[in-house]
Amino acid sequence: MKKLLVCGMMMVCGMCAFAQRTFDENAKPSWKERVYFGGGLSFSSGTNGTYGRYTYVGFYPIAGYMITNKFSAGSFITYQYYNYPDAGNSVTQYGISPFVRYNIGQVFLYSEYMILNTPTYDPNTPRKIYNRWLMGLGYQMPLGKRSSLNVMGLYDVLYNTSERVFSTPWVVRVFFAI
Repeated sequence: MKKLLVCGMMMVCGMCAFAQRTFDENAKPSWKERVYFGGGLSFSSGTNGTYGRYTYVGFYPIAGYMITNKFSAGSFITYQYYNYPDAGNSVTQYGISPFVRYNIGQVFLYSEYMILNTPTYDPNTPRKIYNRWLMGLGYQMPLGKRSSLNVMGLYDVLYNTSERVFSTPWVVRVFFAI
């Protein structure tokens, strides 16, 4: 049960990590000083009651631009692979998520629009695009000069109970930024 809980948390969290640096706005920082890159990885493996054994891998590269010391915008790419060897099935999902972030001290406001392409069970429509608009708050706990532990609670304002691709409108992310 503990292993299943840890695996489930890893899938939900998505481990999105990106660096948020600061600069002196009066010093006219260069374009290079305003751009940041990062990313995250997710992995879980185990057994579930429906499909038997499974493996999940996620990859989330991020690029952002600090417009001001407090406000940044960017995008990350989602790639997720699920394999169910006992069921002879695998699923690949991919998408893009533009985001904006506004820092208020250690708390930040966050909004992201996710466009996710995923397979369907309809033979006439093998893949479908789903949209999420996540909004919420985060907390950034500094761990050093440039690194921090970040926690975000997000809500999908477009959540539709008839589309079962997302099990809940709530998303919780915990990640490290360096």
